Amino acid sequence: MDKFIKQLDPNLDYINHEINDGKCYITVASNRKEVTCPFCGQSSSRIHSTYNRIFQDLPIQGNKVFIIIRNRKMFCDNHDCSHTTFAERFDFISYKAKKTRRLEDEIVRLSINCSSVAASKALKENVVDIGKSTVCNLLKKETLVVDKKTVTVVCIDDFAIKKRKSYGTIMIDIFTHQILDMIDSRDYETVCEWLKTYPNLSVISRDGSVIYNNAIANAHPEALQISDRFHLLKNLTSYITEYLKKRLKPQVLIQAVSQETKEIKTIRQADENRKLTLKEKYEKIKQLLLEGKCKTEICRSLNMDIRAYDKLMAMTAEKREKSFQTKKMIIHEERVKQKMERVNEVRELKGIGLSNREISRRTGLNRKTVSRYLDENFNPVHAAYGKKRNGKLTPYIKAIDEYLEKGIMGSYIEEKIREMGYEGSSSTVRDYITDWKKRRKKYYDKSREDGTKTETIKRENILKLLYQPIEKSKNN
Repeated sequence: MDKFIKQLDPNLDYINHEINDGKCYITVASNRKEVTCPFCGQSSSRIHSTYNRIFQDLPIQGNKVFIIIRNRKMFCDNHDCSHTTFAERFDFISYKAKKTRRLEDEIVRLSINCSSVAASKALKENVVDIGKSTVCNLLKKETLVVDKKTVTVVCIDDFAIKKRKSYGTIMIDIFTHQILDMIDSRDYETVCEWLKTYPNLSVISRDGSVIYNNAIANAHPEALQISDRFHLLKNLTSYITEYLKKRLKPQVLIQAVSQETKEIKTIRQADENRKLTLKEKYEKIKQLLLEGKCKTEICRSLNMDIRAYDKLMAMTAEKREKSFQTKKMIIHEERVKQKMERVNEVRELKGIGLSNREISRRTGLNRKTVSRYLDENFNPVHAAYGKKRNGKLTPYIKAIDEYLEKGIMGSYIEEKIREMGYEGSSSTVRDYITDWKKRRKKYYDKSREDGTKTETIKRENILKLLYQPIEKSKNN
């Protein structure tokens, strides 16, 4: 380790090191007898104070390296110097830098051919802790020497130095995608003079700016000007969007592809999921996990919010079982507990030799109830508990759905199901029909003279198809 440290600077001595969570912390100290003042050049041996300075270096065996140097602050003995004290400096790292020069060179080497985001992500894995902005700053410091006579095909565009205040112009090589040059202006005269410094430009890509058009025409009259792809597609989609807004209504009515559409199936599945208890959803989640489904697929198939999924799966087994209990279940458990107290009271009285008649007199219970409580097979849970009873409208749901699919009015539907034997209230029928229409609004049309099944599509969803294919649209 001492030899490794000496490669940084021969004047450094290794003290100790520690490896923790893939990070190696190395402590070093300077062995110089005298330190030169960076401001006046005079040597000094008087120490003012010592402090720890930490910076990163190249990794060792996949471990990120952090060097902690016991840096010294020295007195300057030159009375003419502008500084009374100064910090000790080293050639392998810049003043106040957090990374060694050789590490910065490695970052630039790895980042030069990819984006700052991709470079930052790759470097963070096993090289150095670094953000995309730091990568950008290091790349900006690198000076690129360009032979202007060899540059022929470029793209120029403006960029904001300070948004809405000042702008500059950037030139990029179309073949290599590298930045060739930048100026702090987008004015006609400045851009024109700048372009003339590149004598062999034959193809120049630009946006729709009139200033750039005139500057290029003046500087290189023979050069071919082409519109860049971004602005070409942007302008095209903008024109199409405005045209469709004039021709189409906010709600577009089209003929349905089939009676049983994908959306109807999705709605029915959502209805079924809405009826599931939290415990039933958890059982289904475990089943889908065994089938290899991911979290997103599970939440989509169960119509479950991803935050609710995370909360449920993060619970301990005890908390999860407690969350499964509904208010109805808690009330039922309390009633069962109270009933068992009465049952135990009856059995205790029977245990001391009292007759059923005497037990009935003392407890106020019917003798038949006393007999049931004394039965070993007695179950305190009500026989109807946990069983869902069908409402009065349930037997007619299928017929109502068929009528609604045909676009028949609610009053006529109520008349028909009453003929079939329905005896419930009119409000129950109306509420069901209203809910049906709300959930199937996209595909419901209340009156079509020719009986054609129709679908309603929002215009905004049609406009989205200008930017992405239908299979990737959320509203396809």
